[in-house]
Amino acid sequence: LNGRAVVVLSNNDGCVVARSREAKALKITMGVPFFQIRQHADAGRLVALSSNYTLYGDLSHRVGSVLGETGYPQEIYSIDESFLDLTDDPNPLRTATDARALVAHDVGIPTSVGIGATKTLAKLASDLAKDMPAGVYQLPPPGPALADALRHVPIIDVWGIGGRVGATLLEWGVRTALDLARMNVHTMRERYGVTGARVVQELRGESCIDLEEVQPKQTITCSRSFGVQVTALDDLRAAVASFVERACEKARAGHRAATALTVFLENDRFNPQAPACSGSLTYRLALPTNLTAELMGHADSLLRHMWRVGGLWKKAGVMLLGLIDDRSQQESFLDPVDRERGKALAAVVDVINGKHGRMLMRSGTAGLSGQWRPLADRCSPRYTTRWEEVLRVG
Repeated sequence: LNGRAVVVLSNNDGCVVARSREAKALKITMGVPFFQIRQHADAGRLVALSSNYTLYGDLSHRVGSVLGETGYPQEIYSIDESFLDLTDDPNPLRTATDARALVAHDVGIPTSVGIGATKTLAKLASDLAKDMPAGVYQLPPPGPALADALRHVPIIDVWGIGGRVGATLLEWGVRTALDLARMNVHTMRERYGVTGARVVQELRGESCIDLEEVQPKQTITCSRSFGVQVTALDDLRAAVASFVERACEKARAGHRAATALTVFLENDRFNPQAPACSGSLTYRLALPTNLTAELMGHADSLLRHMWRVGGLWKKAGVMLLGLIDDRSQQESFLDPVDRERGKALAAVVDVINGKHGRMLMRSGTAGLSGQWRPLADRCSPRYTTRWEEVLRVG
C-alpha cells in the first residue's frame, strides 16, 4: 500500500477515520461517509479498508515495545502515540532518528517523530514531522527561533485546543500557536481552567505536563455498533456475552477486578421508526470479580430487564466499574461462588485463547448468534495474530 491512497473506515464501514497522504491529495476529508467516495475505490484510485482492531492493537504493542527498548522513560499515550523523556540525552535528534529506523525495521510501519522542550511542543513537532522527508523534526529551544516556528501553526493544530475552544480563541484574534503562547496565563486559567493555562506555558517551553507512568485502569468498556438492527433477545445476549468475555479478559490481564457492572443499549437514532429503547442498568457486586461466568450471569439478567418486544437496537456494551487490584481484595466466608475454581478455569481459558486465538474457547451464550457483528466487508488480514491470515509471498 506504500504510495497508494488508503483510508480506514469506522465501525460498519460508515465513515473515513484515517487517511494516507495520498488520500488527502484526493481531497478526501475526515469523517466523510464512505458512500460519497465509493467511486474512487470502485475506479481503483483508492483503497478503503475496514477497521481491524486486532491488527492495530498488536502493531501498537510492538511499536511500544521497540521504543521501550531505548531505555528512556516512556509514556504510551494512545494506540498510536508514545512519549519518550530525552531530557538527559546529549543528542536527542540522533536518538529519535535511530528509534524511527528501528520501528521501521522491526515492525515495518512508518512513523513521525517530534522533539520539543515540552510534551505539547513534542506533539506539535510530530505533526510537523509528517511533512518532513526524514519523518523527524526538532523544534528549537525557547527563543526567537521557536517563536518563528509557532507563527506558522494554526491554533486548531495545538494539542489540547478543541474545536469549541479554538473557535472562541479565533474570535479573540488568537489565530496561531504563537498568539496563544503570548496569551496571559491568568486569563487562560480563568476562562479555561488549569488545562488552558498549561497549554500556554507548554508552548513557551515551560514543562508542566509530566510524563505519566502506566496507571491502573479504573474502568473497562467493551461495546460495538451492530451491522444490522437487532431485535431478538438471543442476538443481544450473544453480543453482550461477547463483550463481557473481552472485558474480563482485559481485567485479568491487568490484575483488575470490578466492583460494579453496567450494561447499556442504544436504539437506532437515525431510524425515525425506532422506538426509544436506549438505556443502561448497573449492578453492584457483593465482592469484586473478574470471572467471566459470574459477570456474564449478572449481565444477562440486566439485559433481560431492559429488552422489550419491538425494540430496534443498533449498539450495546458493558462497563466494568470501580476496578481494584485483584491480588489484594477482601473475601467473605458467605461467598457462594467457588472463586478458586473460577480463577483456575479462567486462567486455563486465557492461556488456550492466548496461544491458539481468542475465539477458540467461548461461552455458549456468546455463540447464540453472530447477526449483531459489525460490517467489515473490507477488512485487511490479521497478519500478525492469525496463522491462516499470515502474509504469503510468491
